[in-house]
Amino acid sequence: MNQINQKVLKFIKTLINTEEVNELEKYDDQGVKVTAHTYDVLKISMDEVKTQYGTLENSVGKIDLFSIIIGVIIHDLSKGSIRARSEIFSHSQMMLKKPDYIVREAENILKEVENEIGNELKEDVRKQITHIVVSHHGKWGKIYPSTKEAKIVHKADMYSAKYHRINPISANEILELLADGYNMVEVSQKISCTLGVIKDRLKRAKIETKCKNTKHLLNYYKKVKKVPIGDDFFTKRVRETSKLISSVEKKGFKELILKNEALNYLNDGDIFEN
Repeated sequence: MNQINQKVLKFIKTLINTEEVNELEKYDDQGVKVTAHTYDVLKISMDEVKTQYGTLENSVGKIDLFSIIIGVIIHDLSKGSIRARSEIFSHSQMMLKKPDYIVREAENILKEVENEIGNELKEDVRKQITHIVVSHHGKWGKIYPSTKEAKIVHKADMYSAKYHRINPISANEILELLADGYNMVEVSQKISCTLGVIKDRLKRAKIETKCKNTKHLLNYYKKVKKVPIGDDFFTKRVRETSKLISSVEKKGFKELILKNEALNYLNDGDIFEN
């Protein structure tokens, strides 16, 4: 890291070590940790920047990379705070019905980090970050993204939610346990998965194998030891999600954030007042 972005590095290190961001490690969404989804959105966002500008270096001065990075890191912060405070609304409901809650939460954590490191964000940078956070659901939220940075993050969030946020449990894992004599409830408990997901996975396998019921599917599995887990689209989603989860678990969410290539193209003078 060079001398022009030491404050940036300190800001990000402090942010990812706050209690609020650490809290996200405790929660998952459809079988995927919130932090895994967060990293995925950042990666997809940076890939989109490269698509639009050729390279991250070429994007300097044309797009606010810092605000994208920070906005992504805190875009799902309320998934932790809502559960910790036992709020009656979900994250999605907050985005739609109480966007002020989302904005306040973003502003509070930014101020917390500023106070910790002793450097203040420029006002336009702060506004860009909070807009990214409050608008990332697009038409499914109250606020629609109006800047190119917010549009990139919204697009990345939607892609990640569609393709990389699905419980990677497959019918084969379920059938292996059923073959060992466990009932459906016991299987659910053993793999920490809802009965709804289990029934969905078995249904998909039955469609692909043309088995009429779970008993026939189980007999099929016992003969061949492996069944197709779903159609091509579903199979792709499960495989890509499994790869994402494995990558974040192996390398670590914080380490992946700090090794992001975009940090090399950030300049303290563009971001901080002092």
